[in-house]
Amino acid sequence: MRGWVVGGLHRGLRLRRARTSVPQRLKPQCEVRIYGTAEAVPLQRQISSVTIRAFWTKEYLFNSFWKAGMVVMLAFGVRVAEAGGPRFVTGTTFTGVAAGTIMAFYTPAPLYYTDPGDLNASVSHAQADAMVAAAAGVWNIPTSMLTLAQGGVLSEHVSGGNSYFSGAGVVFPADVQASNYLAKPIAVIYDTDGSVTELLLGSGASEPIACLHNAVTESVDGFGQTGTIEHAVIVLNGRCVGSTPEQMLQMQYQLERVFGRVVGLAWAQVNDDVFTGVTPPTAGQLANWPVMHPIDVICGPYTYQCMQNAFQLRPDDESSLGLVYPVMAGKVPAGKAVTISANSMSVDTYLYFPMMQQGMEEVNLTMQWGLLGGYFNGFQTVSAVSGARYQRNGGNPVTGRIAPAAENQGGTGQSGIEGWATMGRMPMDFSQGLYNVILVSAEAINPLYSGEYAVGIYEGTPLSLMGTSVGPSGLSITGGFDWVFAMTATAEPSGCVPGNDGVERAPVVADGSGWWTGLLCGPGHVSWWSATVKAGRTWTLETTAVDETGTATTRKARPVMGVWLSTDAVGGLPTVAGTASAMNSTSVGMTQLPMASATQAETVRFAIADVLGAGRPDFNYKARMLYADSVAPGVVGSGGGRITITGMGFRVGNEVLVNGVQAAVVSWTATQIVASAPSMTAAGMSVGAAADVSVVDPGTEGQTVMSGVLVYSGAADTVVLVSAPAVVETGVVAGTAFAVRVLASDGITGVAGASVMLGVTGGASLVACGGAGSCVVNADATGLVQSSVSGTAVGVVVLRGTEVSGGASVSVTLADVDPVRVVTAVSGARYLAAGAVVRWSDGIVATQDGVAAGGVGVSWSGMVTAVGVTDASGMASVALQTAGLAGGSQAVVTGCVWVTVCASSTAYGIAAPLWTIAVQSATLSGVVLLVTDGVGHPLQGAGVQVYQTVSAWEGACAVGGRCAAAPVLAKGVTVGISDANGLVVVTPMVVPWVPQVVNLAAATGTQGFVMVALVKGP
Repeated sequence: MRGWVVGGLHRGLRLRRARTSVPQRLKPQCEVRIYGTAEAVPLQRQISSVTIRAFWTKEYLFNSFWKAGMVVMLAFGVRVAEAGGPRFVTGTTFTGVAAGTIMAFYTPAPLYYTDPGDLNASVSHAQADAMVAAAAGVWNIPTSMLTLAQGGVLSEHVSGGNSYFSGAGVVFPADVQASNYLAKPIAVIYDTDGSVTELLLGSGASEPIACLHNAVTESVDGFGQTGTIEHAVIVLNGRCVGSTPEQMLQMQYQLERVFGRVVGLAWAQVNDDVFTGVTPPTAGQLANWPVMHPIDVICGPYTYQCMQNAFQLRPDDESSLGLVYPVMAGKVPAGKAVTISANSMSVDTYLYFPMMQQGMEEVNLTMQWGLLGGYFNGFQTVSAVSGARYQRNGGNPVTGRIAPAAENQGGTGQSGIEGWATMGRMPMDFSQGLYNVILVSAEAINPLYSGEYAVGIYEGTPLSLMGTSVGPSGLSITGGFDWVFAMTATAEPSGCVPGNDGVERAPVVADGSGWWTGLLCGPGHVSWWSATVKAGRTWTLETTAVDETGTATTRKARPVMGVWLSTDAVGGLPTVAGTASAMNSTSVGMTQLPMASATQAETVRFAIADVLGAGRPDFNYKARMLYADSVAPGVVGSGGGRITITGMGFRVGNEVLVNGVQAAVVSWTATQIVASAPSMTAAGMSVGAAADVSVVDPGTEGQTVMSGVLVYSGAADTVVLVSAPAVVETGVVAGTAFAVRVLASDGITGVAGASVMLGVTGGASLVACGGAGSCVVNADATGLVQSSVSGTAVGVVVLRGTEVSGGASVSVTLADVDPVRVVTAVSGARYLAAGAVVRWSDGIVATQDGVAAGGVGVSWSGMVTAVGVTDASGMASVALQTAGLAGGSQAVVTGCVWVTVCASSTAYGIAAPLWTIAVQSATLSGVVLLVTDGVGHPLQGAGVQVYQTVSAWEGACAVGGRCAAAPVLAKGVTVGISDANGLVVVTPMVVPWVPQVVNLAAATGTQGFVMVALVKGP
């Protein structure tokens, strides 16, 4: 049967699902366990940081240690390689064979028998047989005892006409059934019309569009109690091939991989860059990507074309065959060769957490080959997954414990085996007479390799790792022996301290917040907790597996939980409730256990364990107990009200329901939620009836319910007016709010959380309603509901407040009046020198009803486009600049408040011929000049040239004679610019300590001129 194949997880057979599309009707009468939920994981390899110690490095050292009996861990009678190795390993249900034994066919030369019919109308029986022979022949290599060959044909052409579904599984003709394994170990069915494929996989499964997945299906459906594979069925979908050679080669490639699975080989993760593409694969990686890679690369319609030499085994494939079907020295048939010979070796590796305190399972280990001197070939050659021989399912107190005596057969419970892996037939090259070097590396298994794509014997989501380093290497000059390494994953957690989480006889009280963390550390470790709950309460336990960063994950612990009464005897299965599988929640990494209510208060103990009984330093978890204990008050009026829920495990976003109707939540803490209960009418309740109150976490769908804890009284509420504005003005928010209070029937007690509809008609709006004509607002703890009021238009305004549930109402009528609004420009006209670049600030002042209007928006237009807000004095300003007005032109800036009330200022450009200049004042300390436009307006921005000459003072001229020529002491020219008041200040050039005359002349524009003489006598 395709879809369900038996996978031995060393402690007992389990069914491994080969395709998630398998219909439920095909589910065999066996236990099926699928661990975890989908988790988004970046498609890239995680490599464990490791240190590695080679116990010895040369053959004579190996020999001496073997003779001394130092390598005791290899004395288990069988060798296990996990990734490039066996698909099936015995569990404890087998007899006459130790648990953890590799399962191969009961004969190393199993014969296959083909369907006597044609594969389809285009492919004859003979052509199909030739294709099957080519696919099987790939696995016949000298270093393996396996020999696949055709034994003949089946007794009939198998089809949907002679096969049927019995209700428990598909029933084939007698010679195809597992009971006929001695005569026909492998049955190959030519499903001409796809009917057998659809009988197995469901309607539509044989369609050509599904051929990449359903061209070849297989089921290993027979196992012997002595730990052997007895029988298998292979179905070839005739709808997937035609007359083109590529179609036949594609099926041959798929059948080649299925034959590997049927004879007991696992998928292998080797050179995974070929699949992931995270790092572009090298030529060596492409050439050494094994035939037994888990998932094909799709580069076109035929996946065999995506693989180099698709019909040739790689070293990892050959290593797997040698491990499952070894050729031992002294027992070499004709045409075969010893598996481990002078040109190869095997490697045993022990992978530990730091401090070598515990082995680490489910880690992909690979070997890389090189030569002394540092050369490595740059690709992985063979691989294994650690821990295949270690007990997979040690049991737990929730789903059931497994008897230690049966579970530890063959030494499979020994801690050293937990991280042990064997890689076999590592090819070496001693032709150059140099030391060969091998490098062992550790990496996480690709998270996509689970279920039908799982590497080795593991079926669940693979565990994740931290770190990115590899170990050092070892070297040898000869082959034919076993190499042993011990590796420490140094980037993994080094501590294994689970904390005070109690034991079954003495559980620890759960944290009062309802939230805590823990660690399942050490094989078989279980966390035990206790709590006391009231009658009539349902509650939820949640445990989330997290990684070292605290992030939820499906790639660490697989938690399950069970609950017992505190009075129950220890050692039994859960008496109250338990989870059958891990991670049953829609939340990543979470296992959830909803608890039914009890008829009386009780104290319980509960356990958190790994579903397989595992425990490691990286099995962290976060636990939560979502439990609502009580509500206060227990009675509310018909309008509802404020309630407080006390409990544990709450968080922001939790919802509260009263009789299934959502209540508005006001606040959250881990132990308390405050909410506004809906009205009696909204909750669908009647007077005196008791409602259930629930807390629901929409993120996890966890919930807790308190049954019959909230009663609605029949008393009617009243609504009273608290405050209202006397009048409103259009565009103004009134200083007094509209406020009402909801009172209980006693006329005194405020109804907390009551729902009140606020409404307005006429020329006003309620700020709380955001401009709408009405809205519902919940009352505060005192029953108060209020909103600011803003005028919108002149006229009558009516404000109302009505309790939604009871209908009690109050209203108030007032008027909206128009305000007196005035906007004045700070400066009126401004006169600017033509062509001058002038900057200044202008502004407006706004008043309303004679009072400064602060905080009102202003929009500017004209010379500048801008917005602003008036300050407390009602003033707003804007920065202005002209690039030079032409003479006779003008520029205007306008500031508008309340949109339509505006004031403007104008700047005029004055041509240069109109500029005049006069002396405003003149002293030896300073001369102030005034520039105007000729009619008395101060002119800003005019350039003024000032010429100064300082002459010595010579006194009065002689009577009737000539004046003496005074020597010039100093002279100079300066330029000034008139300010906003038209003024230019000039400092006279006074020469210290000398009597003198300062002559000053100033010119502006084309006509303006003025002179002044300042005398400093002796």
